[in-house]
Amino acid sequence: MNSQAIPANKEAYSAYDDTSFESQNRQGSSGPADLPADKSRGHNFTPFIVEDRDFHITHLPQTPLELFQLFIPISLIYRWIDYTNSWVGHLIENGVTDSWNTPISPSSRILGWEGLSSSQVYIWLGVLIYLGVNLGVNSPFHMITKFMPLRKFELIHRYLRPFDYIKINETESYDLPKVFQAAEEWSQHIQHMSALLFQPGSSLAVDECMIRYTGRSKETTLVKNKPTPLGLKIWIIAQEGFFIYWLWHVKGAKYGLSDAKKTRKAQGVTKDLNLLSNTQRVVISLCDMLPLGTYHVFVDNLFSSAALFKRLRDHNYGATGTARPNCGIHRELKQAKERNKAGKSGFEFNKIKVIITADNLVGSFD
Repeated sequence: MNSQAIPANKEAYSAYDDTSFESQNRQGSSGPADLPADKSRGHNFTPFIVEDRDFHITHLPQTPLELFQLFIPISLIYRWIDYTNSWVGHLIENGVTDSWNTPISPSSRILGWEGLSSSQVYIWLGVLIYLGVNLGVNSPFHMITKFMPLRKFELIHRYLRPFDYIKINETESYDLPKVFQAAEEWSQHIQHMSALLFQPGSSLAVDECMIRYTGRSKETTLVKNKPTPLGLKIWIIAQEGFFIYWLWHVKGAKYGLSDAKKTRKAQGVTKDLNLLSNTQRVVISLCDMLPLGTYHVFVDNLFSSAALFKRLRDHNYGATGTARPNCGIHRELKQAKERNKAGKSGFEFNKIKVIITADNLVGSFD
């Protein structure tokens, strides 16, 4: 498959306003809209054919270090250095040590700031990664302090800025919260390089993902029983464990399709999305970020509904997913799912029952 040009601007494209997860400050409904069971059915299913194809790696550097530097290039590091030195200079000039305006004292570490070099940033990143994979109580195999003293590491860790603090918009009405603005430049670069290196195959998955976050932010989300229960949530489209694109989960946000996205598909499909919940619109939004082609998307019951699968067909995507009883599936299947909680679904082992929607476009089975 011929690769497509990588869009220069990958903002949040589609409208969504997800409150499906419990936050620290509020709770929201979970999953798709609470829809009544469908009573109609079709009798002549129209299959949607997706040709099976594997993903393709377009180019790999000769060494792991060179691959690492594709995602964190020296040009990006230089910008981080400029951002950081500008931020530290701003703090010292105003006589404070942080954004909470803590006054500088004679013992404040910031007074020992001597600037920052690209090698120091790379070493700091290496140490940070190494600490992340050595979580036990045993001593590490490599003494990292010979590469960077502890105080230097802590100083960089506190003041490094991968964003221009002058350009951060902190007004409540701004679309993207501060914490996501701070990560956006690097996030966009990672996605851009991922799209250059990785040409997706036909089968992909859309899901939510938690990113560990230990700072202070109203954008953190609490998802109980997850390996990372508290952090920042993103919506991702992935294949074989490789994250291709993602969107920030912004509480209470409503984004609209950009003009580029409205005209991106050759067939110009502009179906009404009113039947979709804001969470479900994320699926179409992420799929539309892929190179033009036919795909088979797998989702879980957070997203699934007949309405979503029909809209995905309109956009040239097939779909498979688990379903909740309240997502608008046929009445017989809803009743079977409810009986199945007590182990009395009524189905024989290894038997499948399929009920097709009235338009013959979506098949539900149990």
